[in-house]
Amino acid sequence: MNAARPLPWTDLVEAVGAKRFDDIREAVAAGRVDAASRDAFVLVGPAGVLLKDLMPAEAPAQAVTEYAALLHMLFLHHEAGHPVRTLDRAALEAALVEPSALGRPPAAPGVRYVQLPERAVWAAANAGEPHEPLDGCYVLHTASAVTVLAILGFRPERGGFTTVEASARLPVHAPAPRPDGSAPFATVLPAGERMGFRSVVSPDELVALALLALAKAEG
Repeated sequence: MNAARPLPWTDLVEAVGAKRFDDIREAVAAGRVDAASRDAFVLVGPAGVLLKDLMPAEAPAQAVTEYAALLHMLFLHHEAGHPVRTLDRAALEAALVEPSALGRPPAAPGVRYVQLPERAVWAAANAGEPHEPLDGCYVLHTASAVTVLAILGFRPERGGFTTVEASARLPVHAPAPRPDGSAPFATVLPAGERMGFRSVVSPDELVALALLALAKAEG
């Protein structure tokens, strides 16, 4: 399905260029590397070089993990042919009230990008930071686990975006009510309920959101 609006990773993939991905693919094959394993992936020579090239010179050391997560998803998604799934606001709302979908067999192994309805779901990269809208999520399934890389705050004029990662073993269960008693995915933004917004405030909620949205988009 075609994306409903510009995708946040398109310019970055074009800037990297097909040759860099080809070099990584050849090195992965030559080394018989399990590309789905990020730890193994970043040790592949061309992947390590590209990771270094992508990181700004002034980036803090801890940013390596964030850039590695993004590069890993970019590569796997590129190799899969850039599959994108979309859903509208009504479908998203229907998905979030059907947590039983989390108990169904997972999607086939691989990675997809799920583009969420614009400004429908909000989250913060870290506690105390401003909330940003989720453009969507990379969802990577293996036989036993799922990894989600959410892209927040994307808009073409910004020239970048924020990423948040979460992972879980399969099967995934519905997230529990929050410590304050509110339901998962309830908005935490002022006037957010009136605007119909949803919020994600924990890794469990992020994983569940991504899987429910993917299941609805592919269903």
